[in-house]
Amino acid sequence: MAFCSFSETYHMFDITPVENLFIQEFMLKAPGDFVKVYLYGLKQCYHPSQSDNSIESFAKALCLEEKVVENAFLYWERQGIIRVHKDKDQLLSIDYLNIKDMLYNNKHEPSKALYYYKDFNQNLQAIFGNRMLTPQEYLRIYDWIEILLLPAEVVLMMVQFYISKKGNRISINYLDKVAQSWANDGINTLQKAEEYIKQYESYYQETIAVLKYLGIHRSPSKAELDLFKKWQDIWGFSLNAILEACKETTKIQSPNMAYLDRILENLYKLGLTSQQEIKNYLSSRDSINDKIKDVLFNLGYKDTAPTPEHQALYLKWTSNWGMDHEVVLLACRQAVRKKSRTNINQVDEILTRWKERGFVKAQDIKNYLREKKILIDQIKAVLDRAGDNREVTASDHKLFKKWIKEWNMPYELILLAAEYSTMAENKLPFINKILSNWHSMGIKTVNEAKADHERHVQGLEVAASKASGMKKEVDFTQFEQHTYTDEELEELFEDIENA
Repeated sequence: MAFCSFSETYHMFDITPVENLFIQEFMLKAPGDFVKVYLYGLKQCYHPSQSDNSIESFAKALCLEEKVVENAFLYWERQGIIRVHKDKDQLLSIDYLNIKDMLYNNKHEPSKALYYYKDFNQNLQAIFGNRMLTPQEYLRIYDWIEILLLPAEVVLMMVQFYISKKGNRISINYLDKVAQSWANDGINTLQKAEEYIKQYESYYQETIAVLKYLGIHRSPSKAELDLFKKWQDIWGFSLNAILEACKETTKIQSPNMAYLDRILENLYKLGLTSQQEIKNYLSSRDSINDKIKDVLFNLGYKDTAPTPEHQALYLKWTSNWGMDHEVVLLACRQAVRKKSRTNINQVDEILTRWKERGFVKAQDIKNYLREKKILIDQIKAVLDRAGDNREVTASDHKLFKKWIKEWNMPYELILLAAEYSTMAENKLPFINKILSNWHSMGIKTVNEAKADHERHVQGLEVAASKASGMKKEVDFTQFEQHTYTDEELEELFEDIENA
């Protein structure tokens, strides 16, 4: 035991000095986990006896994988501020170096880490062939292993594949972006790398085909490959559909993938992804835009140019739903009648309701309106027979539909009930009461109804005689009537359009 030593709890209340040079020159550009490893190791240097000094203990304390801890130390060795040693059992030991001494006394040797990857370096250089890699390029590539956590064999396969496509003069900056993409996509095993390369080959060849169509004769860039992948995998365009859309790029002098991307985005918003759909749309677009202008004009927009959103709605109505242009215009006029200021989305709401009811052709609407006119005339005749000269309401429609469709009452019976209701104050409820009685009694003919009415009148006369001792004039208002509250009448109301 040492003559003098710190107590066991001293380290918890002590400080660990960190050189400002480390903060300014090294920490700011380092990965966060690697900084944690360095600082925790620095603290262990000052109090080595207070915890288990090993990769395992570091990983547990820092909640990191052991491989991340090891890569962190290799990273700091490449920065020249620690030294990593391996014994015959491949166990690591770490020497922390004084940063001032390393920098100001010319002892800073970050390239020393090159020797740690000796075998990897030889394989990597063999792939690049006669292009000699610089120490700085090696250090960038080590980041893919140590920071991005790509296995060395995956890195070699990645580099070999892209060199086969672009040649050994490919920039490390380009490969760095690819490595980050692989890491983000979880391509971290040889099997996943092989599967990705197989799929990439298809993207690569098809992207070249698109570039050639645009008059660009070179290998695709990573950004261009990413665009093509988006068009196919996310938006669902086939190669033939993309090439069909390429015809639109003739409108500019130097077509490119970015311009094609905007064209495909508009087609995607329109719901057009197959080659035939795109071909049909492009050939009829001017006609479609003229019809959309007609729609907008009917809504009160005289100088509004059709937008992709307008086109998407119009194609949904006409191409997907099979609606006539005349039906669309009818919906416009209906929307305008309902509101003084309207927009195309309100037309969409009307057409959606019409589609649900099977109204897709102009003749469908005309037949419906003709039937509706006949129905209104019939209801008006009932009201006139009862002595009610008001306009037909939605609640009238609802009652009439119940009599005709639910109760299956002949129209002649309804007119007869209206005649018997002329003296009633609330005529429609009174008619409804008479018809309800006839429906419950199974009365379906005029003769049966008249006979029932006579029996009812005679019963009233007898009752009146008993009450007054003399025959009184029959008062039809003495029929039992139901008085409707405002709330009940509102419940009977419905939009005539939906009647």
